[in-house]
Amino acid sequence: MRPKLLIVAPNENIAQSAREVAVEGGFNCRIVVGNLQNNITKFAREAEKDGTEAIISRGGTFLFIKELIEGIPCVPISVSTLDLLQALKSVSHKYKKIGVMGFPNTIYEASSIGKFLDLNIVEIPLQDLTSLKHRIEELKAKGLEVIVGDTVSFFIASEIGVEGVLINSGKRSIFHAMDRAEELAYLRRKEAFVQQRVRAILDSVTEGIIALDHQHMIIDINPAVERYFGLRRHHLLGKSIKESLPQYVSTNDELLTIKNQKYLIVTQRIHHEGIEGGCILTVKPLKQIQDLEKKARKKLHAQGLVAKHTFEDIMGKSEAILKAVEWAKRISKSNSTVIIDGRTGTGKEMFAQSIHNESLRENEPFVAVNCASLPESLLESELFGYVEGSFTDARKGGKAGLFELAHQGTIFLDEIGDMSIAVQAKVLRVLQEKEVIRLGDNKVIPVDIRIIAATHVDLREAVKEGKFREDLFYRVNVLKLTMPTLVERKEDICLLAEHFLHKLNVSLTFEPDALLALLEYEWPGNIRELHNFIERLLVLSDGSKIVSKDVLSLLPDKKTEMNIDGISHSRRLKDDELLEALRKTGGNQTHACEMLGINRSTLWRRLQKIDG
Repeated sequence: MRPKLLIVAPNENIAQSAREVAVEGGFNCRIVVGNLQNNITKFAREAEKDGTEAIISRGGTFLFIKELIEGIPCVPISVSTLDLLQALKSVSHKYKKIGVMGFPNTIYEASSIGKFLDLNIVEIPLQDLTSLKHRIEELKAKGLEVIVGDTVSFFIASEIGVEGVLINSGKRSIFHAMDRAEELAYLRRKEAFVQQRVRAILDSVTEGIIALDHQHMIIDINPAVERYFGLRRHHLLGKSIKESLPQYVSTNDELLTIKNQKYLIVTQRIHHEGIEGGCILTVKPLKQIQDLEKKARKKLHAQGLVAKHTFEDIMGKSEAILKAVEWAKRISKSNSTVIIDGRTGTGKEMFAQSIHNESLRENEPFVAVNCASLPESLLESELFGYVEGSFTDARKGGKAGLFELAHQGTIFLDEIGDMSIAVQAKVLRVLQEKEVIRLGDNKVIPVDIRIIAATHVDLREAVKEGKFREDLFYRVNVLKLTMPTLVERKEDICLLAEHFLHKLNVSLTFEPDALLALLEYEWPGNIRELHNFIERLLVLSDGSKIVSKDVLSLLPDKKTEMNIDGISHSRRLKDDELLEALRKTGGNQTHACEMLGINRSTLWRRLQKIDG
């Protein structure tokens, strides 16, 4: 729909021309006659109420309406050169000294046209009406014969006793005014739509938004700010930010307390072509940030950054393992750094996960990293993260490090003794300062984490050898948990073996002699080796029961390094030596193995070869 326009014509001639233009151009325009001599205020006030989108008028009437109404654009009907020429022509044959009176916007070109027509033109601006009458009387005494001007000028001239001639605006000037009024109305519609959209966006944002001009005066806020400050919008608009928020000191990021609540205020300054255009303040409740962070942590849990094992998953009835579990449970209640010492395969990570799940951080991330499996450069970027462009092939947008991902949770540094000295120094900073700096960045990121470290080497010896920082050693060696080897908990070997077998295949069982064979082996790889052995045993065994022969055929020699045939590289036994040892021991294979310095699995394989 075309915009709704109003023309306040100063006289009926202009009004009639406007009606014709409105019909010819299809304008949605109401036309009334009004000037400073009658009540144009009424027309202006009606326009504010009935949805008029632009007002058109001329001369003094236009200036009056423009001052009266601020919310509706006003467009003047220009007095064209042709309009002024026609008015002057109508009096030029009769008068030589002619006054052109009107508001400055209507008489700009009068003197120039007068010179062109050889007329004595006097420009009389319409300003103060009281002094104007005195001015015209003086000009009349000096020979002024006629006044050409708008409707207001015509009435004033009549009061002084000077002939008055009206300047009429032609249809072209009226059309241009209507066209311009429509253009402004359309722009105003578009601007209103944009403002409504921006307002809707601001109103929907959960953070508080405060817009300041270049003098730090508040020019807009959203409802969130009203809720935070407990003030209405109209109480804040137009006020200085210093007056409304005395704690604010115009830095980039500030943590302020407002009405007993903590808020993070981030300042974004607006610059355009070197000119400061104010700034935008984003007000975020600290609790809201923390809640969002918790949601992010839960999302990280869904990505696998979670401890899966608990103390209930740790199997064993031996005194050694029961003591380890009891001590680990006590450690769980503390927030101190833990070092888990133990040989490979003893279950250090399972204990680390169990400690985390028993702690107050159980609902937060658990991040595990094997320090020995990554080269120094990669380990450093994984632990501390990096910003975009910090090195070749760095991910666009950068990457959060494992310390950041473990925020408020636990990070498990497995094989910490294999970490380089350079990385140890940075880990020490995290422990001391509770903060990290991404590679290629200078911003400090605070972290709240608990560190559980594990090692299979003697860190005290590593410190003496200069392979491990002494200060880091004392930082991590706060609470120590030593993992028992499988040999130290032999009574758990059969329990674990049967458990692993049941998980892999519920139909198979061990014969007693097979379990005895497992007990005779030393298991240098501990639980991990036992689990892998049972899985291998399951694949290679036939029948429904596992017997000692199955076990012995797969167990390696515990005393010597064996080749593929099971024969020692340092000493190749002859077949007759084996048979002689059996004869001397009366067929007792255990005594024969001790005599020969081999284990039973090697003896069994050699006898199989001899029989074959």
